[in-house]
Amino acid sequence: MNILTLKSFCLTLMLMMLIVSVQAHALWIHTASNAEKGKEHPYRIYYADYHENAIEAVANWYSDVKEFELWLISPSGKKTRLEPTATVEYFEGTFLPEEEGEYRMEISHTADPGDSKTAYQFNAYAQVWVGKGKSKAKVDTDLALIKNANSSEYELLYKGKPLAEGDVMVLGPNAETQELKTGKKGKVSLDLANKGVYFAEATHTEKLPENDPSGLKAIWRCATQAIEIH
Repeated sequence: MNILTLKSFCLTLMLMMLIVSVQAHALWIHTASNAEKGKEHPYRIYYADYHENAIEAVANWYSDVKEFELWLISPSGKKTRLEPTATVEYFEGTFLPEEEGEYRMEISHTADPGDSKTAYQFNAYAQVWVGKGKSKAKVDTDLALIKNANSSEYELLYKGKPLAEGDVMVLGPNAETQELKTGKKGKVSLDLANKGVYFAEATHTEKLPENDPSGLKAIWRCATQAIEIH
């Protein structure tokens, strides 16, 4: 192998390692799934790869990921932007539930790809229930992993429609891993038998046509939920 070939090989290897590193990490919203009306409800946001037990310091987050926007959707559909504060390892904040029903917290951030031909979109969700009731809000992000309130069934939505044969990976509290596929209606049932936190992550890669105006070849998307079972 000559020097030029060796340099090319090393550059390719470095790019592959970068892609693997980026894909392995995701944004996660940590919060309790139940809240009280009129009482401040805390949350945290991490950029992490829990399979590798790796939580990135905010200063080291990929590209411009720390410039994400966090939105709160109330049971009646009211949408409010939240303003979390950065610490060394995560962002944190609170919100005040004023309605009964299901609140949804969501992030959808496509990182600046720089010179890469692949863009990485990070979607994170949390569902918080206050008393009884459901959410009237529609899901309008590109990739969403949403829980059925009355079961351990989740629905994977891609651009608002159920995604069949979608990839979902779950890391359980005892480090057990579930690798699942959604059914024809985009739904999948998770095994949440043990107490603790489960990390559910769905991924989908969209290949773009040649000579796409964006200059990109693909968009990799992930959607996450951190689920706490008591």
